Amino acid sequence: MRTVAVIQARMSSSRLPGKSLAEVAGRPLLAWVLERAQRAQRVDAVVVATSTDPSDDPIAALCATEGVVCHRGSLTDVLERTLGAAREARADVVVRLTGDCPLLDSAVIDGVVAARRDADADYASNLGGGFPEGVDVEAVRLDALERAAWEGETPADREHVTWYIRRTDGFTKASLRSDLPHRALTLHLSVDEQPDLDLVRGIYARLGADPAGAGVATVLALLDADPALARLNHGVVRDRWYYETIAAEPPTPARALAQGRSLALKERAGRVIPSYTQTFSKNPGQFVQGVLPVYLQRGQGARVWDVDGNEYVDTILGLGPIILGHNHPAVTGAITRQLAEGTALSLPHPVELEVAEELCALIPCADMVRFGKNGSDVTSAAVRLARAHTGRDVIASCGYHGWQDWYIGTTTRALGVPQAVRELTVPFAYNDLASLERVFTQHPGQVAGVIMEPFISTMPEPGFLEGVRDMAHRHGALLIFDEVITGFRLGLGGAQEFFGVEPDLACYGKALANGMPLSAIAGRAEVMRLLDEVFFSFTFGGEAASLAAAQATLAELRRPETFPHLWEVGQKLMDGFNVLAQRHRVSDAVRCDGLGARSVLVFSDPTLVLKSLLQQEVGERGVLTLGFHNVCAAMTDADVRDVLRAYNGALEVLAAAIDSGEPSRFLKGAPVQPVFRKV
Repeated sequence: MRTVAVIQARMSSSRLPGKSLAEVAGRPLLAWVLERAQRAQRVDAVVVATSTDPSDDPIAALCATEGVVCHRGSLTDVLERTLGAAREARADVVVRLTGDCPLLDSAVIDGVVAARRDADADYASNLGGGFPEGVDVEAVRLDALERAAWEGETPADREHVTWYIRRTDGFTKASLRSDLPHRALTLHLSVDEQPDLDLVRGIYARLGADPAGAGVATVLALLDADPALARLNHGVVRDRWYYETIAAEPPTPARALAQGRSLALKERAGRVIPSYTQTFSKNPGQFVQGVLPVYLQRGQGARVWDVDGNEYVDTILGLGPIILGHNHPAVTGAITRQLAEGTALSLPHPVELEVAEELCALIPCADMVRFGKNGSDVTSAAVRLARAHTGRDVIASCGYHGWQDWYIGTTTRALGVPQAVRELTVPFAYNDLASLERVFTQHPGQVAGVIMEPFISTMPEPGFLEGVRDMAHRHGALLIFDEVITGFRLGLGGAQEFFGVEPDLACYGKALANGMPLSAIAGRAEVMRLLDEVFFSFTFGGEAASLAAAQATLAELRRPETFPHLWEVGQKLMDGFNVLAQRHRVSDAVRCDGLGARSVLVFSDPTLVLKSLLQQEVGERGVLTLGFHNVCAAMTDADVRDVLRAYNGALEVLAAAIDSGEPSRFLKGAPVQPVFRKV
């Protein structure tokens, strides 16, 4: 079968006009795309598909100079233009490439072509396969493309060529998956806006004698060595058209939620449970009361149902533990089997050892592991270990680390914590090495450990995490990463693997067991062996059902498709929110920041009125939120679209509320209350 690469290119980009011929390392950008496509071994010919519009005459001229066939067709119907190029080149299989991807990898092109051929599929791609955006390749049979042209009627079908095939059942599909580290998923290597062009120019300036031969692994290594370069286009939205299609749809209307049973249960709970429940972040005060539910009944996949039967897409996911989805069959099955053997046996069960060995293999800093039940258990154990190892008392902290006295004394929830204990923990600011240096200066020779969340909602500045590590060690203190949130969410090796900075100790919880209560402390053997003497012991530390759940969870997380999917759906939620916020002109009031694996809504309003209003409006549109996006492997594209459609309607209300000058008038209940504030 004759395989032809068709490169789509035009000069009339709305965000960066003329980008196809922008200069990169002394050549037009499109010339680099052509050379990289021509190096693919499984491609028989390369054709450029541009339009008949006079603005694209320079592209035709470049093709003539480069000796490449240029097919000219419709400016707006890109599908028909691509088909015309394929027919002219007598293609049986079309490799669809775009002219704004000057870092295409010829080996990836060959891999996608082979994946389609080996599966005898209508369509194959590396989309969602763990590759950075900008090395996208699709291979499609000509007859499948012709069917898409015949059946696809929406503007998106005509403009985005394979969109109909990707979203329609009845086409056989295959995929190519990457073995690149998960941090590759944060890269945006196509050229859509000026920061992208700046990045590409910076990469090409560093690629050496044969820049067209540098594959994606080489580019990733280069950016790892120069993180400031990698941040040049951080925050640029990819695939903006996808979100514009959602924005063009009618917003999801608000619905009246049944509340009877929830409110009755709340009244009963107020008589017997202080604060109504066991976790402050699940307290009714964290949700707009009288509008949103108080009690949930069940969960399945990425959705939950409250006790009154209302259904929601769940972006809270138990505050982070649900990484695979509610009631995941592999985890539920493992728990059920372990229940039959026992959960609290009088001696350790082998699963305790097996999970410990697996964590030692996955976590870079882990020579040894011990288990707890909550994140607070293991962060407190880490602090005690740091003090035992160094013979010092002071702890420098950054982030949230649980309910124990040593940390919570730094917040407004310090009631009951002795002043002497409060004075032993000193906070410092994220991305501010000078603030940490002040802690060491003000407490010379007294700091036992630096405990921090390595990623909160903003990316660490280049050199920040390395600087914290080096400063801690220079002053004789241990570095502790609190990975209760980032562990098994950024990747199997957590933030320390993602950012390439290894601590002395690390703490894990939440996603480790997909909702079962389990946490872990891991670290260097010389420190961890102090747990032979340091007291860290409780009845349920080795409870076997939770360990069996962790074993099943880790097995699912090892599947090659899991993390690329988590990052893809999370990126869509983050980018989609920001596009919709811009469309409704509220991006100065709220934005979404973070990484694909976890992102946070950041509000300019300190009163929490806008946060409450957004929560109210998306809740009435079928989405449960606390102002962040946890994602799970069960989350589908339909779930993502439902969340974004809810945001579209909610942001419309938010814009009206801001314009009114009195946004609190739009609230139907009391605004949410903060769990605590820093002192």
